[in-house]
Amino acid sequence: MKIAIEKNARILAAFAIACTLVVGITFELTKDRIAQQEQKELLSTLHAIVPDDIHDNDMSQRCVLVTDELLGGSEQQTAYLATQNEQPVAAAITAIAPNGYSGKIYLIAAFNIDGSVSGVRVLKHNETPGLGDKIEERKSDWIYSFNGKTLEDINSSRWAVAKDGGMFDQFTGATITPRAIVKAVGATSSFFEQNKDALFSASNDCGVENESE
Repeated sequence: MKIAIEKNARILAAFAIACTLVVGITFELTKDRIAQQEQKELLSTLHAIVPDDIHDNDMSQRCVLVTDELLGGSEQQTAYLATQNEQPVAAAITAIAPNGYSGKIYLIAAFNIDGSVSGVRVLKHNETPGLGDKIEERKSDWIYSFNGKTLEDINSSRWAVAKDGGMFDQFTGATITPRAIVKAVGATSSFFEQNKDALFSASNDCGVENESE
C-alpha cells in the first residue's frame, strides 16, 4: 500500500513539473505576440479617442506614469500625451472606476487641452452581460455621451446620471455601472485640469523617446 502511494505521488509530482514546464514554454513562445497585440489594441484605442489630425506625435511613445486617488486608487496609471509642433493638445489617461456593480472597471479617458472630453473607452470590466456591459462601445453608443463635455466642477450636480439629476443617461435596470463610469471620468477630468502643466513638462516614461533622453 505504501509503495503504491509513493508511486502515485511520484507520478503526480512528475505531472506537475511537466505542466509547469509546458506553461512556462508556452508563455515564452507567446509573450512577444501578446505584447504586440496589446500594443495594437492600445494604438487603436488612442486613435479612436484622440483624432490623428490634431497631433503629430506618436502618443504611445510619449507617456507619464502617475498615481493619484482621483484616478481610482493607488494603482499606477498612464497618461499618454498628444502634441502638435511640440505644443500640448490632448492627453489620454487610464483610470479605474472602483465601485462598479461587479468590481473595478478599467477605462481610458482623453481630454483636449481646453478640458473638454475627446473620448472615453472601457478597457476591462466584469459587469453583468446585457445590463452593465452597455458601457462597451460594441454593445452601446452610451460611452460616446462624454464626447465634448466639460467638467466645470468636480461637485457639479450636472456631472451625474439622470437618476441623480445629472445629464448622463443610465441603463434600464442598471444604474450603478454608468454612475461609476460618470464619477470616474469626472475625477479623471479633475486630475487632468490640476496636473496638465506638470504632465506635459514631465520626463517621458515610455517608448523610444525615453531612450534618447
